[in-house]
Amino acid sequence: MSGLYGGASGLFWQLPYGLRRNAARVAFPRRYAALQRLRSPEAGGALAPFFRHRCLFIHVPKAAGLSVGKGLFGAATGHHRTVAGYQLLLSRSEFEAFFKFAFVRNPWDRLASAFFFLKSGGLHDTDARWAAEHLAPYATFEAFVTGWVNRHNVHSWVHFRPQHHYLCLPGRRELLLDFVGFFENLASDYELIRARLGTGEPLPAENVTRARRDFRELYTPEMREIVARVYREDIALLGYTFDNSSLAAQLARRPAL
Repeated sequence: MSGLYGGASGLFWQLPYGLRRNAARVAFPRRYAALQRLRSPEAGGALAPFFRHRCLFIHVPKAAGLSVGKGLFGAATGHHRTVAGYQLLLSRSEFEAFFKFAFVRNPWDRLASAFFFLKSGGLHDTDARWAAEHLAPYATFEAFVTGWVNRHNVHSWVHFRPQHHYLCLPGRRELLLDFVGFFENLASDYELIRARLGTGEPLPAENVTRARRDFRELYTPEMREIVARVYREDIALLGYTFDNSSLAAQLARRPAL
């Protein structure tokens, strides 16, 4: 096990649910205890709204997560914690009982959004420092995609990590969610979740980053192929096509709330 989330091979995550939690508690007692404190309102637990509403919001970066979190719960909650992280935090009965949802985004669009977001300074100093160190050599989005985007590099920063990293257990390609909302259908899907939870306000606009034109106009055929190769698991898992022509089918396949 590497850190508190298991090795890249995913072998740790093949253990039974309870055994995994016990192994993490014994191997990393301080970190495990700190994780458990997130659930406590008395300790200012960042995840207290999830326990209050019996839900989990998996915040995929650059998929309207800040807006969704603030609209539903009044604050950003959960940060970018993964399904794997929540399985260490929650008992199996809690995890199975909680309503689990996330918003996802077209990988080609999400990559462009992340690039321009970080190029403009990101959300805080940490983002700005990372961008200054890693993105400075790339003056254009095309140079970035052709010169930096590969299956190794995209795991080096939170905004570029594949979406399955947040939504599946390591080594698996199974969505452990009750509802997947689409960034491309944000307003309608947000209202579905809001009604399901019985809480929240109209969707606010938070951390909005827009490229100068439609993301599809930013891509050459070579760039499209690079992204298709690097994010192939996300594309297969979430059902995306480059031009979003698959969206109607994606929406139709979802079970009703």
